[in-house]
Amino acid sequence: MGKASLQYTELASIWGFFGLSFLFSWAVWGAMLALSLPADLMLPLLILGAFGPTFAAVYLMHRYGNAANIRDFWTRVISFKKIGWEWYLVILSIFPAIYLLGYYIYSYFGGEQPPVASLFSGLDSFSAILLFAFVMIFAGPVSEELGWRGYVLDPLQQKYGSAGGSLILGIFWILWHLPLFFIEGTSQHAKGFGYQFWSWSFQLIMLSFVFTWIYNNTNRSILGAILLHLMANLAYPTNLEPTGELIFTAIRVLVVLAIVWAWKQKSVIRQDLAAA
Repeated sequence: MGKASLQYTELASIWGFFGLSFLFSWAVWGAMLALSLPADLMLPLLILGAFGPTFAAVYLMHRYGNAANIRDFWTRVISFKKIGWEWYLVILSIFPAIYLLGYYIYSYFGGEQPPVASLFSGLDSFSAILLFAFVMIFAGPVSEELGWRGYVLDPLQQKYGSAGGSLILGIFWILWHLPLFFIEGTSQHAKGFGYQFWSWSFQLIMLSFVFTWIYNNTNRSILGAILLHLMANLAYPTNLEPTGELIFTAIRVLVVLAIVWAWKQKSVIRQDLAAA
C-alpha cells in the first residue's frame, strides 16, 4: 500500500463506518416495512437503501480524509489502469466458471441449468434493458463497493489480516442485508430463513474472500470490486433444491480454502526473502 493508503487506514473508523452504513440502509428499508408506500416507490427505495455503505464511505472520506486520501479514493473508483489484463480475465470469469461448474456437477444429481433464454426473460424492450442494466450496476456494485472494499477493507486487513478482515466483513455484509428478508418482492424474501438462507450466507462469506484476493492484486481497485460484484450478481444460481445448494456451497468452500492457501504461501515466500 502506498503513502496515501497508509494515511487513509489511520483515519478510518471501522465501527463508525459500519454504524453509518447500517443506520442509513436500515432506516430506509425500515420505513418501507413500517409505512404503506405506493408500489412504484418500492424499487427506488430499495436501491436508495443499498447506498448506505457508499454514502458512509464518501462522507467519512471527505469529512476526515486529506487531499491525498480523497484523490487516492476516487482514482481507485475510476481508474481502469490499476487492473492488469490478467485480473480483468479473473474478474470476468471466476463467477461464471463457478456457475457452470456447479451446474455441471449438479446435473449428475438430476439438476438442470436454467436455459440461457430464461436469464433474459422480460427484457423485450429498450426501456426494460435500461432498467435492468441500471439495477444490476447500481443496486449492489456501485451502492456497496465504495464502502465495503473502497473504505473499510483496508483498516480491517491492517488490524485483523486478510483472512480475518474478509471474514469480519463477510459477517457484517450478511447482517446488513437482513431487513431485505422481510420486504416482499426482494430476492432475499424469496429465500426465507431456510436452507437457502444459509447457502446464501456462505456465498457472501466466500465472496468476501474472493473480493479481498482480487482487491489486493489490483492495486486496491474499487472499480475492480464494482465489476466483480456485477459478475457475481449476473452469475448467481437461483431456485436451487437442497442438493444444488449443497453442491455450490462445497465449491465455495474449496474456493475459500484455495485463496487462504495462496495467502499463506505468499506469506512464507515473503518471510524467506526477508531472511535471505
